[in-house]
Amino acid sequence: MDEKDEGQEAQEAQIQPWAQEEPGAREEGGALSLDDEGRLEGTIHISEDVIVELARKTIQGIANIQTANTRIGAKFGIGRKGDGIRVSVENGKTPSISVDAYVLVRYGQRIPDLAWDVQEKVKANLERYTGYAVKAVNINVQGIYIDDPSALDATDEDGAEAAPDVDAAPGEASEKTED
Repeated sequence: MDEKDEGQEAQEAQIQPWAQEEPGAREEGGALSLDDEGRLEGTIHISEDVIVELARKTIQGIANIQTANTRIGAKFGIGRKGDGIRVSVENGKTPSISVDAYVLVRYGQRIPDLAWDVQEKVKANLERYTGYAVKAVNINVQGIYIDDPSALDATDEDGAEAAPDVDAAPGEASEKTED
Protein backbone atom coordinates (compact mmCIF):
# COMPACT_ATOMS: atom_id res chain seq x y z
CA MET A 1 0.00 0.00 0.00
CA ASP A 2 1.38 3.42 -0.79
CA GLU A 3 1.27 6.45 1.53
CA LYS A 4 -1.71 8.02 -0.23
CA ASP A 5 -3.91 4.95 0.38
CA GLU A 6 -2.87 4.72 4.05
CA GLY A 7 -3.66 8.41 4.62
CA GLN A 8 -7.02 8.07 2.92
CA GLU A 9 -7.93 5.04 5.06
CA ALA A 10 -6.95 6.89 8.24
CA GLN A 11 -9.08 9.86 7.21
CA GLU A 12 -12.10 7.59 6.45
CA ALA A 13 -11.67 5.87 9.84
CA GLN A 14 -11.87 9.26 11.55
CA ILE A 15 -14.99 10.25 9.61
CA GLN A 16 -16.76 6.92 10.12
CA PRO A 17 -15.39 5.34 13.32
CA TRP A 18 -18.43 3.08 13.64
CA ALA A 19 -17.50 1.32 10.39
CA GLN A 20 -14.54 -0.29 12.19
CA GLU A 21 -16.56 -1.64 15.14
CA GLU A 22 -17.53 -5.23 15.73
CA PRO A 23 -21.20 -6.25 15.33
CA GLY A 24 -23.13 -5.72 18.55
CA ALA A 25 -20.67 -3.08 19.78
CA ARG A 26 -21.84 0.10 21.45
CA GLU A 27 -20.28 3.52 21.40
CA GLU A 28 -19.69 5.14 24.80
CA GLY A 29 -22.91 6.48 26.26
CA GLY A 30 -25.01 3.97 24.29
CA ALA A 31 -25.70 6.38 21.42
CA LEU A 32 -24.79 3.89 18.70
CA SER A 33 -25.92 0.29 18.59
CA LEU A 34 -25.28 -2.24 15.83
CA ASP A 35 -27.07 -5.55 15.30
CA ASP A 36 -25.45 -8.89 14.46
CA GLU A 37 -25.24 -7.99 10.76
CA GLY A 38 -23.46 -4.69 11.42
CA ARG A 39 -26.50 -2.50 10.78
CA LEU A 40 -27.66 0.28 13.06
CA GLU A 41 -30.49 -0.58 15.41
CA GLY A 42 -33.36 1.76 16.05
CA THR A 43 -36.71 2.75 14.70
CA ILE A 44 -37.83 5.09 11.98
CA HIS A 45 -41.14 6.88 12.41
CA ILE A 46 -42.68 8.80 9.52
CA SER A 47 -45.16 11.45 10.61
CA GLU A 48 -48.75 11.14 9.44
CA ASP A 49 -48.43 14.71 8.12
CA VAL A 50 -45.64 13.56 5.80
CA ILE A 51 -47.77 10.68 4.54
CA VAL A 52 -50.72 13.06 3.99
CA GLU A 53 -48.46 15.38 1.99
CA LEU A 54 -47.16 12.48 -0.15
CA ALA A 55 -50.72 11.34 -0.90
CA ARG A 56 -51.83 14.92 -1.67
CA LYS A 57 -48.91 15.50 -4.06
CA THR A 58 -49.70 12.21 -5.80
CA ILE A 59 -53.35 13.17 -6.29
CA GLN A 60 -52.37 16.64 -7.54
CA GLY A 61 -50.30 14.94 -10.24
CA ILE A 62 -53.31 13.06 -11.61
CA ALA A 63 -55.32 14.81 -14.32
CA ASN A 64 -59.08 15.40 -13.93
CA ILE A 65 -59.17 15.04 -10.15
CA GLN A 66 -58.53 17.25 -7.12
CA THR A 67 -58.77 16.89 -3.37
CA ALA A 68 -61.94 18.14 -1.71
CA ASN A 69 -61.96 20.25 1.42
CA THR A 70 -64.07 18.34 3.90
CA ARG A 71 -64.18 20.81 6.77
CA ILE A 72 -66.08 24.04 7.10
CA GLY A 73 -62.85 25.75 8.18
CA ALA A 74 -61.43 25.06 4.72
CA LYS A 75 -64.05 27.38 3.23
CA PHE A 76 -62.49 30.21 5.24
CA GLY A 77 -58.87 29.20 4.62
CA ILE A 78 -58.24 27.93 8.14
CA GLY A 79 -57.40 24.45 9.33
CA ARG A 80 -54.95 21.76 8.29
CA LYS A 81 -53.41 21.79 4.85
CA GLY A 82 -54.07 18.09 4.34
CA ASP A 83 -57.83 18.54 4.23
CA GLY A 84 -59.34 16.03 1.88
CA ILE A 85 -56.94 13.28 2.97
CA ARG A 86 -56.92 11.32 6.20
CA VAL A 87 -54.24 8.81 7.12
CA SER A 88 -54.06 6.11 9.75
CA VAL A 89 -50.75 4.37 10.52
CA GLU A 90 -50.70 1.07 12.36
CA ASN A 91 -47.29 0.57 13.93
CA GLY A 92 -45.81 -2.87 14.13
CA LYS A 93 -42.84 -4.78 12.79
CA THR A 94 -43.90 -3.55 9.35
CA PRO A 95 -46.08 -0.44 9.72
CA SER A 96 -49.18 -0.28 7.54
CA ILE A 97 -51.06 2.71 6.19
CA SER A 98 -54.75 3.28 5.50
CA VAL A 99 -55.69 6.35 3.46
CA ASP A 100 -59.08 8.01 3.02
CA ALA A 101 -59.06 10.52 0.16
CA TYR A 102 -61.97 12.87 -0.44
CA VAL A 103 -61.91 14.07 -4.04
CA LEU A 104 -63.73 16.00 -6.74
CA VAL A 105 -63.82 14.58 -10.27
CA ARG A 106 -63.82 16.72 -13.39
CA TYR A 107 -67.16 16.75 -15.21
CA GLY A 108 -67.31 14.26 -18.07
CA GLN A 109 -64.84 11.73 -16.64
CA ARG A 110 -65.62 8.10 -15.88
CA ILE A 111 -65.50 8.05 -12.08
CA PRO A 112 -64.67 4.35 -11.40
CA ASP A 113 -61.69 4.40 -13.78
CA LEU A 114 -60.33 7.61 -12.31
CA ALA A 115 -60.81 6.37 -8.73
CA TRP A 116 -58.95 3.15 -9.59
CA ASP A 117 -56.03 5.17 -11.02
CA VAL A 118 -55.89 7.27 -7.84
CA GLN A 119 -55.86 4.14 -5.65
CA GLU A 120 -53.06 2.53 -7.63
CA LYS A 121 -50.86 5.64 -7.82
CA VAL A 122 -51.29 6.59 -4.16
CA LYS A 123 -50.54 3.02 -3.06
CA ALA A 124 -47.44 2.77 -5.28
CA ASN A 125 -46.01 6.13 -4.20
CA LEU A 126 -46.60 5.59 -0.48
CA GLU A 127 -44.99 2.16 -0.58
CA ARG A 128 -42.11 3.52 -2.65
CA TYR A 129 -41.34 6.56 -0.49
CA THR A 130 -42.11 5.22 3.00
CA GLY A 131 -41.42 1.50 2.77
CA TYR A 132 -44.65 0.95 4.71
CA ALA A 133 -47.28 -1.52 3.55
CA VAL A 134 -50.45 0.14 2.26
CA LYS A 135 -53.45 -1.66 3.70
CA ALA A 136 -56.18 0.42 2.02
CA VAL A 137 -56.73 3.48 -0.14
CA ASN A 138 -60.38 4.52 0.10
CA ILE A 139 -61.55 7.04 -2.49
CA ASN A 140 -64.62 9.08 -1.56
CA VAL A 141 -65.95 11.11 -4.50
CA GLN A 142 -67.55 14.19 -2.93
CA GLY A 143 -68.64 15.87 -6.15
CA ILE A 144 -67.67 17.09 -9.58
CA TYR A 145 -66.03 20.28 -10.72
CA ILE A 146 -66.18 22.18 -13.99
CA ASP A 147 -63.23 24.15 -15.34
CA ASP A 148 -65.29 26.21 -17.78
CA PRO A 149 -69.01 26.45 -16.93
CA SER A 150 -69.73 27.98 -20.34
CA ALA A 151 -68.69 24.69 -21.95
CA LEU A 152 -71.90 23.14 -20.62
CA ASP A 153 -74.03 25.77 -22.36
CA ALA A 154 -74.40 24.79 -25.98
CA THR A 155 -76.09 27.20 -28.35
CA ASP A 156 -78.14 26.37 -31.41
CA GLU A 157 -78.12 28.28 -34.71
CA ASP A 158 -80.55 30.97 -33.43
CA GLY A 159 -78.34 31.70 -30.43
CA ALA A 160 -80.86 30.20 -27.99
CA GLU A 161 -79.45 27.96 -25.32
CA ALA A 162 -79.97 24.26 -25.92
CA ALA A 163 -79.96 22.40 -22.62
CA PRO A 164 -79.40 18.65 -22.69
CA ASP A 165 -82.48 16.52 -22.01
CA VAL A 166 -81.76 14.63 -18.82
CA ASP A 167 -84.91 12.51 -19.09
CA ALA A 168 -83.97 11.06 -22.49
CA ALA A 169 -82.52 7.56 -22.62
CA PRO A 170 -78.92 7.26 -23.80
CA GLY A 171 -78.70 7.60 -27.55
CA GLU A 172 -82.21 9.04 -27.78
CA ALA A 173 -82.56 12.55 -29.17
CA SER A 174 -85.16 14.75 -27.60
CA GLU A 175 -87.55 16.77 -29.71
CA LYS A 176 -87.92 20.41 -28.90
CA THR A 177 -91.03 22.30 -29.95
CA GLU A 178 -91.28 26.05 -30.18
CA ASP A 179 -94.37 27.86 -28.96
